[in-house]
Amino acid sequence: MIEELFEWDRMGCGISVFGPRPDTSRGTCILYLHGGGLLYGMRDDLPPMYRELLTDAGYTLACADYPLAPETALPRIHQYLDALWEWFASTLMPGLGTNAAFLFGRSAGAYLALTLAGRLAQAPDAFEPSGVIDLYGYGSLADGFLETPSAYYRSFPPVGASTVRGLISDSPPTCGPQATRYALYVHARQTGSWLKMLGVGAGDIERFSLSNGQIAAMPPVFYAASTGDNDVPYAVSKSLARRLKAHIVTVYGLDHDFDRDTSNPAGPEVYRKCLRWMDEIVGEGRMQQR
Repeated sequence: MIEELFEWDRMGCGISVFGPRPDTSRGTCILYLHGGGLLYGMRDDLPPMYRELLTDAGYTLACADYPLAPETALPRIHQYLDALWEWFASTLMPGLGTNAAFLFGRSAGAYLALTLAGRLAQAPDAFEPSGVIDLYGYGSLADGFLETPSAYYRSFPPVGASTVRGLISDSPPTCGPQATRYALYVHARQTGSWLKMLGVGAGDIERFSLSNGQIAAMPPVFYAASTGDNDVPYAVSKSLARRLKAHIVTVYGLDHDFDRDTSNPAGPEVYRKCLRWMDEIVGEGRMQQR
């Protein structure tokens, strides 16, 4: 596995690129977006085991920063992702020797990946991903759990407004370690103020949710979630996956980010199934090019 670091000239964001050995490259890149409720998270949060699984299989993995809320409102985050994708497809991919790509996100990163793919699917002449990998994400800001106080998080020690004010930065961050910003997410879920903290107005909910037209035009989707998810209800995941006609993998009784614990065989098995799904899509693409 070969690692490189690229700096993009938008808001000081960085991209870590992990490449395969040249003799094993499939000519396909994966753009990865981390989770964290859009309030915290880091581009390099994907466990090394999974990075190595992907690169050993011949894929190039690009892990990207993006600006975080509440310092940057969600509409601006989406604008950033649109610009990132344009640069990624027109500049980074050719520089890496790749000509096809998957979008990959976990949790809130999966929401960003899905909605970006939905916009691209309806944009004339846009370069589209070959598929979207969604681990325990969501696709709509209208899902009730985003504005409902979470019984699970209300069992945590309360995080007050004064604590939240002390955690907000003067300049917009693009990297938010869990150790310093997780309390923002806990507060958002305890109080049902998640959308408010994302700077989402009433007119933004439909605009930044997947539409029926986008779902119909979506490229193939791989979707994995756990029945024990305390962040994104499994019923929400299952309903969206069915609407997307996704390749669904269900994990039973584990936490939201079930793949965090790499010693549990459930996580690596999901990634192996995802790789088989990706290999089929890449193989079909090569057949169509002949």
